[in-house]
Amino acid sequence: MKAIAENINVMSKSIGAAMQERNPEPIQKLARECTEAGADLLDINLGPARKGGPELMEWMVNIIQEVSDLQLCLDTSNHEAMEAGVKACKKPPLLNSFSAQPDKMAHILPLAARYECEIIGLTMSTHIPKDANERLAIAYELVMAANEAGVPNSKIWIDPIVMPIGVAQDHAVPVMDVVRGLGELFEEPVQMTCGLSNVSNGAPDELRSSIERVYLPMLVACGMTSAILNAKDPEMMRTVRLINDLSDEALYSISDAELK
Repeated sequence: MKAIAENINVMSKSIGAAMQERNPEPIQKLARECTEAGADLLDINLGPARKGGPELMEWMVNIIQEVSDLQLCLDTSNHEAMEAGVKACKKPPLLNSFSAQPDKMAHILPLAARYECEIIGLTMSTHIPKDANERLAIAYELVMAANEAGVPNSKIWIDPIVMPIGVAQDHAVPVMDVVRGLGELFEEPVQMTCGLSNVSNGAPDELRSSIERVYLPMLVACGMTSAILNAKDPEMMRTVRLINDLSDEALYSISDAELK
């Protein structure tokens, strides 16, 4: 299972301020910490990035690549900023994301095909379905659209969209059903991911990690292949290491069970 570090996010007060001020130090420090913690990819979340998005994304990619050689996940709804980031990447990034919404089909998906990038597809259109079958139908639509654009299944990651347990508890089981279903839906498999911290959104800070660390193994048992998560949480990263060991995807070491 791949861990995608969610930490470099414009919504963080310190990171958002560093982006605005073009101060590389806090961002590079965080990138190094997430890399050392064992993340497989670093997500660069700029949000909408409506003003100066392309310049900001290019700057972010360049300063992070100075301190980490991990694959980057570019996370913005601004397709111009996304393209600027793709061009600055030393290795093809993962693009986060497109959906069944027409503007996402028209702008973000063609970038993945043009630059041979991996891309995340969100199982939503005008709304987020509660029903697993509806999400699977959207997933099929996304994969067919990506294939038609020239993106093979091997470069497609499907996100079934995790919702907060405090406001949408009835979504947790359908998400697992979607993950199981995706494993059977395509002859050539796709990868899967999710915004894991969404499940604990709204819970007290001291409880969030516990909720996420319970749900992650449940998702992996259904076939989930990655998650966007807090790489600065030692207990979460220990959970990831042990999942990979017990799934025989990594060589076990006693240090994997230790907090780091």
